[in-house]
Amino acid sequence: MASSNRNRPQPPETRRARPLRHRRLAALLPALLLTVAPARLAADPLNLDDVFALERIDRAVLSPDGQTAAVVVQRGAGPTEVYGRGLYQLDPGRGDIWLLSLKTGERRNLTHGAALAAGYWCATWSPDGRKLALLSTDAKGSEPRGGDNVRLYVWDSTSNALSRLSDDGVMSQSVGGSPMGRVDLRGGDGGGGETHRCSAEQTAPFAWLDNRRLLAVMLPAGTKAALIDALERPARHTETVRAEIRAGRTPTVTASGSGAEKTVGDPAVDTARVRLFDLGAGSSATIAALPTYPFRGDLSIVIAPDLRRIAVMATVGTIAADQRALGGSVDPAWTVEKRLGFVELEPNAPLRWVRGSADSRYPLELYGWSPDSRRVAFRGRPDTRTTTTPLFVADAAQAVATGAGPPGVSAGGDSASSEAWHEPDVLWLDERRLLARLSGSRGDWWLVEADGKGSANLTEDIAAPPSQFRRDSQGALVGLAGDRLLRLSSTASRLEAVSTDPMFASEAMLWPAAGGAPTSSLVVASRAPDGGQRLRQLSAQNGRPLAKPLAIPAKAQLLDSNGESLLWQLPRQDGLFLQRTSFRESRSQDLLTLDRNLGRVQWGRTLLIDYNGLDGQPLKGAVILPPDYTAGRKYPVITWVYAGYQVRNLDDYWLDPYLPAFYNLQLYAAKGYIVLAPSMPLNRAEPKNDMYLELPKGVLPAVDRLVALGLADPDRVGLMGQSRGGYSVYGLVTQTRRFKAAVAMAGFTDLAAMALQFDPAARGYSGIEHEKSDNWWIVGQWGLPPIPSDDYARYWRNSPLAYVDRVETPLLLVHGEYDIRDPIGQADAFFSALYDKGKTARLLRYWGEDHGLSESPANVRNIFEETIRWFDKYLAAEPAAASSGAAAAPRGGG
Repeated sequence: MASSNRNRPQPPETRRARPLRHRRLAALLPALLLTVAPARLAADPLNLDDVFALERIDRAVLSPDGQTAAVVVQRGAGPTEVYGRGLYQLDPGRGDIWLLSLKTGERRNLTHGAALAAGYWCATWSPDGRKLALLSTDAKGSEPRGGDNVRLYVWDSTSNALSRLSDDGVMSQSVGGSPMGRVDLRGGDGGGGETHRCSAEQTAPFAWLDNRRLLAVMLPAGTKAALIDALERPARHTETVRAEIRAGRTPTVTASGSGAEKTVGDPAVDTARVRLFDLGAGSSATIAALPTYPFRGDLSIVIAPDLRRIAVMATVGTIAADQRALGGSVDPAWTVEKRLGFVELEPNAPLRWVRGSADSRYPLELYGWSPDSRRVAFRGRPDTRTTTTPLFVADAAQAVATGAGPPGVSAGGDSASSEAWHEPDVLWLDERRLLARLSGSRGDWWLVEADGKGSANLTEDIAAPPSQFRRDSQGALVGLAGDRLLRLSSTASRLEAVSTDPMFASEAMLWPAAGGAPTSSLVVASRAPDGGQRLRQLSAQNGRPLAKPLAIPAKAQLLDSNGESLLWQLPRQDGLFLQRTSFRESRSQDLLTLDRNLGRVQWGRTLLIDYNGLDGQPLKGAVILPPDYTAGRKYPVITWVYAGYQVRNLDDYWLDPYLPAFYNLQLYAAKGYIVLAPSMPLNRAEPKNDMYLELPKGVLPAVDRLVALGLADPDRVGLMGQSRGGYSVYGLVTQTRRFKAAVAMAGFTDLAAMALQFDPAARGYSGIEHEKSDNWWIVGQWGLPPIPSDDYARYWRNSPLAYVDRVETPLLLVHGEYDIRDPIGQADAFFSALYDKGKTARLLRYWGEDHGLSESPANVRNIFEETIRWFDKYLAAEPAAASSGAAAAPRGGG
């Protein structure tokens, strides 16, 4: 969808990596010429009311005793809810927390937020399981319906009381697009090296230290959480400016400066407060004030194992584009300046910044504490142009950093922030040694002395180094490599194979979480012969099976596990099912069923087509037939395009019946259209390949194949796409007249202008408005320099605006006012050019909308209606008669 992969919804190939428990366990299905999904019987085709009514599970966590699950259920997008806090389908402000007894099956809605349009989410158990910490928009007193901030709450099972801990806002990140206000908080009771999360989309700004103490990252009084503020701020700024203009006494200027005139943000606003809440004493204390930067960087906080201090890596500003050297993934962490420091967990403790060598002047990524809580590991670089990031260790007592790994050899990879989740690259083995993945084509693991006096490559003789390590109950680190379970104990200097099993080669560790507490067992997952998932519980010491293997469906999404029980959800066409599976009991237990309304839907049948691209490359396309498909009839087609996306199988992202808003392609099939999602691979081998010229190669042959199969009317083929798909639409209609109507949503048309324009939602960020745009990231995906003047000819020849005079296809342009990816001027310019040439076009500008165009259900409904009206108008004519050579209906149903 988005021209950045950091918006939603988005196809899986553009998503940043997430923990395995947050990712779909997709099936590998046979690649047949015409593969059709199983048949279903239902009553009515899908409509937007069905889509808006969808509930979803944001989070499910087992209590410490394994007897209760706390489940965050997002309510449907009903008419009494409050919107405008991000894409409606991701807004946690419609969440409720349910308690499900795994022993009795009892279900209890703990929060009942619908009446007040309040959201409750990020449910997190205290170590003893007697309390839940959570976030909420619940309104008190004169606060508006739906709330005006995100605040921290605790539910106590003893008193059954839900209490707000502070009226101040908590640093809760925005959802959808580039996340703002992101906290990377690790450690605490039972915590390890993994970032505490509320969901796959949002990090958690709090952590339990013990049964009574809670550490939280709070905002200054009167400051709003990014979840609320991201889109409220520009609107609020507009209202303020209007009042000032009317009064005529206050200048309404904001200034941005560079070079000697560089401007900075407001330190009084860009600050977070670390607060410690003592629930037993009913008190709280501010530990320290930390600098924050709202746009691209994490505020990383890692709690020491002894719970007496924290290590902080704070983002303090951006690095100018001409001073950057970006990693291959163009992670935002490479574009900001950070500082490393330590804070004691005492009231009003000073923040002591670390003094480092010239080689570690620019810290990049913070790892974990040594087991004795004396030192932390991190990687850094000597200057902002360098991509080599050696490993360093900082001493907490002296606040001094020294080199640890081999000089000139990098730790870690391109990803360096909590947004781009990845397995930990550095783990402490004991107080003086670390296991670190150091640079190289293979990603080998090295044993590194923390004092920098020695290192050794432990995996250079292993064909495929492990990608994961977990700590066992004896303090050793264990990982899978090929068919072996490898172990590195605290007394060893090499990896030892403790078990050999051919199954290991196809397995990945599913539990415990990366950096989690020491464990005596592992849960590993592999693909079963039937395409499902095969789960095994193994001894972490010797790899021996501890229970019979379990099978779960291919589309199951694991939510939580304690090593014995697993909570997972299964989205199906007849509902969303939450289940618990137990190794001990060798069975599954139904806990909760949502979205039963889908069982009444008559789904369009799904199938795959095989075809060759214009360059001869074998490709696949995903197809949805109308629910009332009739053999022998040729249907109008809507071709949904997204440059760079490739269809693999029937578990394709664009075939997902749970997609939100107008992204759910079943909606168009329900209106009588065949929907085609072709593969559109881009040639990235050449550093200066032209993406614009690649666009038709996977699309036009897919349309031809659909026609050849007798399914499509060649004279009634439409085109549609959003974000990078919107760009694809603009690019295709300037290269071919094959399509009789097209809809371009939130696309970009002029690459140079897009790269240089301010983010329209940057209003109100004094001094740093020019730094909010993420478009440097977008152009970097295609190897373009961040400054267009460095290669302006390439920018222009890949811009559809350069060829706008060639458009003959009736074009509907859809764009949002606060589009943070492709500013609305991109659509304005293309439409103006079409208007001046008398071309058939219609421009829809949605005020207050973001890039995803689904802030408001009313806007979603209007966009869908306008789209269907457009295609009905220009693709409506029926063919004179069905061809005698038309294909029979594909077998089966979907």
